[in-house]
Amino acid sequence: MHLIAIFGEGMTLSERYLDIIKQEYSAAHFIRLNSIEEANNVARSEHISFALVEQEMVADDIARGLAPLEPLGVERTVLAYRDDDIAALFYEHAHSHGNMTHFGFLPMNLQLDCWLSMLRLLFLDQCCVPNALLDMRPVAGQQRGCGEVNGLKANLTPREQEILRLVARGKQNKLIASDLVVSEHTVKLHMHNIMQKLGVRNRTEAAGIYFNGTRGVV
Repeated sequence: MHLIAIFGEGMTLSERYLDIIKQEYSAAHFIRLNSIEEANNVARSEHISFALVEQEMVADDIARGLAPLEPLGVERTVLAYRDDDIAALFYEHAHSHGNMTHFGFLPMNLQLDCWLSMLRLLFLDQCCVPNALLDMRPVAGQQRGCGEVNGLKANLTPREQEILRLVARGKQNKLIASDLVVSEHTVKLHMHNIMQKLGVRNRTEAAGIYFNGTRGVV
């Protein structure tokens, strides 16, 4: 059984939202902790597979706030937030670690149906970054072309580059097909080729390589 730890006092992620999460993932075990430091005590007897952190827990210092989680092998750390500026700092921290797939974002100012869609993507291990955060991301030098991702000469075609960019934005095949006016089967074929060229096993790893290999806005 997966253990999902909620860090915070309910200021960002209220009990109402927590109840919705519990209904969605009834097979998981949930625990709410008032500080990230308490994770060490829990980890002595149970492995925390998913950490959902309210923005107040890390608002003062992202790196210091998340530090207690790093040695625990948490599979994914997700920020529940209402303040885009705090989320942008969290994004930069996650990006600096070189593997975006271990981090996620759950904006709390969405309509419920959109919020649920975002939540489900996160629990499916999808790398999904809200567009608002991508727009806030500072450009650090020239963006590399996706044909050479993270130093790999992937030789991606322009269409494959475009699909990889959309995957990195968290879009599913059906939405990508609609955006590009192609069939979903065509998107699946492109994704198969992309994963082969990048040497990865799934779309999450492909998105992670994309984030690691670019320095501009996705």
